[in-house]
Amino acid sequence: MITIRAMSDVTTAVVEQVAWQHERIVLDPELLALVQSRRAEMLAALLSGERVYGVNTGTGYLAGADVGEADLLHHQRNLLLGRAVGSPPWLSSEVARAVLVARLTGFISGHAGVTPELCLFLADRLNDDFVPAIPRHSVGSSGEVLPLAHAFQTFIGAGHVLAPDGSTVTAEQALAQRNVAPYEPQAKEGIALLAGAPAAIALALAGRRDGHRLSETAQLIAAAAIDALQAPLDPYHPALGELTDDPLMTVVLDRLALLLQGSSRATALSIQAPVSYRVIPQVLVHLVRALSRLEADTARALASADDSPVFTHGRFLSNGSFHAVELAAGLDSLGLALVRVAELSGQRTHRLLDHRFSGLPDQLAGAPGHSCGLVVVQKRVLGCLNELRRLGTPASIGIGDTSLGQEDAMTFSFESAAAYQRITALVVEVFACELLVIRQAWALRGLTPPPGLRPLAARLAKLVEPVVQDRPLGPDVDRLIALLGDPSG
Repeated sequence: MITIRAMSDVTTAVVEQVAWQHERIVLDPELLALVQSRRAEMLAALLSGERVYGVNTGTGYLAGADVGEADLLHHQRNLLLGRAVGSPPWLSSEVARAVLVARLTGFISGHAGVTPELCLFLADRLNDDFVPAIPRHSVGSSGEVLPLAHAFQTFIGAGHVLAPDGSTVTAEQALAQRNVAPYEPQAKEGIALLAGAPAAIALALAGRRDGHRLSETAQLIAAAAIDALQAPLDPYHPALGELTDDPLMTVVLDRLALLLQGSSRATALSIQAPVSYRVIPQVLVHLVRALSRLEADTARALASADDSPVFTHGRFLSNGSFHAVELAAGLDSLGLALVRVAELSGQRTHRLLDHRFSGLPDQLAGAPGHSCGLVVVQKRVLGCLNELRRLGTPASIGIGDTSLGQEDAMTFSFESAAAYQRITALVVEVFACELLVIRQAWALRGLTPPPGLRPLAARLAKLVEPVVQDRPLGPDVDRLIALLGDPSG
């Protein structure tokens, strides 16, 4: 149980606990009193007769159209219904839950002017695992109006909710199953539910989780490849970190040195290994830095009141805080860093198949000529790399016009996240192929890997037999993909 007493209590770690680990949340009464106080201030400002975007006016190109007082509450409800134009596939339940947590975080700042009742309704739906079906692509709006309409129309009994088995049920059914009446949005609450960039925050958090796992995996596999090739160890010496103004380089070099400590060298095949081996630290640091930057940007976005119009210092201010370009571009950047890591992995895989670099039989074949060895694995890698290079085009660029030109800049964070998700799947496939080749090189060399790599070597030996004669290797790759998806396996 997590008690939230202030907006600052909701860190990225807390979002992950609630969204991925299903921790329950409680909103402190004093926090709800603050929300109520700021709403009272907001309502008083509305009584002055000020025209406020989306509250007593239309939206987008129709922002100049006034909404009469008698229609204000219907207008807030209608905002949630008329923009739900998406279709499956849906976001995962964890990411959808993270969207709810991120939107709640913006509400408890008080600057959105919503009621405490809406905050409590949102918290209760998180606690009873009410997960809206939110489309994962084709979001061409400025901000996140389309996906957020899908997310929050469910509160009024429209749209669909994800069931535990991945199917959907109507929101009306899901609310009834919980003995909960549909929510009735009050003044400004419809537009507030559609504001901000909570989905970009959720998608960035999901990307960070995958990126962290792959970063750790990339360092381990790189060290294994160095040992399997018997590459000279100079490029990974911790002393090199002292020559840079880069703490991350020191961290990466120390990790590689620890993994490779005790790596034996039966013969010195060359003074230098190929560049794809020597620049391992630089490419890994680039990945870690892209990951760190996305983490920082996500934390900053979560801590910001992102409503528009936002109510602050007694007035309404329309703004562009829904334009989460840093998060969309951050996912693109992290994806590019992973593509580079995969390219290096592919090059290392090919070098291990070449006797001139490894000192082992060509193609790591048990009987060269009679057997093709593992060269076909490298051909699979090339196919993955071809797709990865095409996915490297940033999805966050390429704005257009909608709402008759009123909305003419988009972030495309959903598209960036979709490309990133495909990139991570392909990177895992490339890693699995490299591990298969490393396993064969270790078997042919007959040397015991250093202590830091022995747990990995043991897992590989358990999952994959040495290739003595030709056999279909697809199942071996599949087992290694499963291993990388569940590192504890």
